[in-house]
Amino acid sequence: MRYYRTTGLMLSQMQELACRINGALDEPWSKKAGRPRACGFYQAVEIACMYLRHNCTQEFLADMRDVSQPTVSRIVTALVPAVKAALEEFVPSAADAIEMVKGRVCLVDGTITPCWSYDDHRELWSRKHGTTGFNAQLVCLLNGEAVYVSDPLPGKAHDAAAFRETPVEGIVRESGGGIGDKGYQGCGMVTPAVQACRPDWRSRASRASLSRGGHGARRWS
Repeated sequence: MRYYRTTGLMLSQMQELACRINGALDEPWSKKAGRPRACGFYQAVEIACMYLRHNCTQEFLADMRDVSQPTVSRIVTALVPAVKAALEEFVPSAADAIEMVKGRVCLVDGTITPCWSYDDHRELWSRKHGTTGFNAQLVCLLNGEAVYVSDPLPGKAHDAAAFRETPVEGIVRESGGGIGDKGYQGCGMVTPAVQACRPDWRSRASRASLSRGGHGARRWS
């Protein structure tokens, strides 16, 4: 099923999200009186989703949609909280994830969500990725279906430490088995050997499934 890489949602999903947000607004987006908005409601929801999905600058979004940066700033302020609230019910909790993985093999991986570099927040620096950000743990099934995304930890957190500090460890414990990369050695999952070796089809298939799961997780944002 096709989804758009800009928003992370398919057309039908985007339309439903726009309807949900429109019904939750305290006042209509386009008022009958006064100066008309520079951006229509549907396009504004798309901008809010793009802002959440890609963590890009407001100037970049303004250039993409041919509007001004202040317009994007107002959209982000007004609609980003509404998007988060509308999608909250679709984000599985740890208990939901445990029910989904029972008797099934799951894949686990960590990802870095980049952010600005702050002098007084050295804990955000990830040596592995060479950038600042937050470490989030992803769990998905072998078919790439996203099951759980952990709350963010500082970027310096190692995947094995993040695995134990988040509900991911409990989720994997209740599953039919977990598969992870070498960063999860000693966590009770199937991991590659320490010595260098040629990757086989199983490792490539696991990475492909995790990639699909990551795309699905981003649609929860």
